[in-house]
Amino acid sequence: MKPLVVILAGGIGKSFAPLSINKTLIPISGKPMLQHVIEMAEFSGFQEALIITNTENEAWLSSYQPFNITLRTRKVNPTGMGSALLQAEGDIGNQPIVVMNAADMIEPIFFKSMMRQTSDSYSYITGLKVDQYFPGGYIKMEGTRAVGILEKPGIGKQPSDLLSLVFHYFSEPQDFLSILKKTPTSDQQYEIALSNLMQQRHVDVLKYPGRWQKLKYAHHVLDMMQMLLDTKDSNHRARTAYISPHAVLEGNVFVDEDAHIDAYAVIKGPAYIGKGTKIGNHVLVRQSSIEAGSIVGFGSEVARSYIGPNCMLHHNFVGDCVLESNVNPSWGTTFANWRLDNNDIRIKIEDEEIDSGRKKLGAIVADGAFLGVNCSVMPGVTIGANAKIYPGKIVTTEVGENEILK
Repeated sequence: MKPLVVILAGGIGKSFAPLSINKTLIPISGKPMLQHVIEMAEFSGFQEALIITNTENEAWLSSYQPFNITLRTRKVNPTGMGSALLQAEGDIGNQPIVVMNAADMIEPIFFKSMMRQTSDSYSYITGLKVDQYFPGGYIKMEGTRAVGILEKPGIGKQPSDLLSLVFHYFSEPQDFLSILKKTPTSDQQYEIALSNLMQQRHVDVLKYPGRWQKLKYAHHVLDMMQMLLDTKDSNHRARTAYISPHAVLEGNVFVDEDAHIDAYAVIKGPAYIGKGTKIGNHVLVRQSSIEAGSIVGFGSEVARSYIGPNCMLHHNFVGDCVLESNVNPSWGTTFANWRLDNNDIRIKIEDEEIDSGRKKLGAIVADGAFLGVNCSVMPGVTIGANAKIYPGKIVTTEVGENEILK
C-alpha cells in the first residue's frame, strides 16, 4: 500500500512577522508555497495527500486541482504538530503515512527515493548533517537507530550532527497516534511522542545529503526563492510575453505570461519574471523573483530580492530584500543591505531579536507599505503592513503595522 502524505499546513506562523500573508500561501516563482510542496509529492509518485489546513489554505485549495495526486483536506485548530495530527486521526486511519511540513522543501529527486524506502521500514525519520548550529531538533543515535529527538539543545549540546527534518514515515500510524494521545499538549508534544516511540520500536534514520530549506522567519523567503529558482525550468519564454530585442537576458530566466520587458533592461539569472509584470528601460534584475503584476521602473536595480505581487518600484536600489505585496518605494528610495562593520545582520521579530546569519540583508517590508521619495532604509529593518514613511527619512529601526513615520 502506498503511503498517504500528510502535509501540515494549519499553523499560524507568528514568527513570519512582519509579513501578513500565511507563509504557506506566499507566491514564489508564481506559485504558492503549498503548491510547490504538493508538486514535490506528486513528482515523487505519491498518489494521495491529506492536507491539514486553516481557513486561508482551505479557500485556496478549493480552487486548486493537481494532475496526478488526490487531495483531501481537514481544517483544524492546532496548538502544534501533535494536536494537528490527532485532530485528523479519523482521516488517517490505518494506512501508512509520511508526515511533512507545508513550508519545507528538499530536492524532489530525494523525496522520490523516500517513497522507495517505505517498502521495508517500520518507521524512519530524515536527518540532515549540519556543520553549524540550527535551532531545531537533533537526533540522538545508537548505531543506525534513532533513540530520541532533542529539541533546540543549544550550541555545543547537540547529541549528533543530524538535524531532524520533518519528513517522517510511519507504517503503522496508530502506534504513534496512541502515544501522542498520552503525551501532554505542548509545543513539543510531537517530538516527545516521537522520542517515546523510538524507545519502543526500531526507527531508522534516512540521511539526506542535499539541499533543504524551511520558511520559518520572513528573511527565509530569500533562501527559499533561491532554491526554487535554481530548480525551475530554465530559459522559459511565455508565448504572450514581450521582450524587447534590445533587452539582455543572461543565464536561466523564466519569463511568465504577459510579462513586458523594455529596451536595455538586463536580467541575470536565475530569475523569475512573473505574469503581467513590467520591467522598464535600463533596469537591472539579478538573481531575483518578480511576482505577478509588479512594476520595476526605469533605472531600478533589484539584487537577490523577492518582489511580491503588485509592487511598484521607481528608480530604486533593492538589495537582498523581501517586499511582500502592494509595496510602493517612491523615486530614489534605497534599501541598504550591508553593515559598515561587516557583522551579521540582526532583525527584530516582535519582541525577539534574531541573528539572520547573513552578511547581506536588506529590509523586510509587509503588504501595502508606502515609502516617500528619497528614503534610506538600513539593513535588517522591518516595516509593517500599511505603514507610511515620509519623504527623505532615514529608517534605522522597525516600523510597526499602520505606523506613520514623519
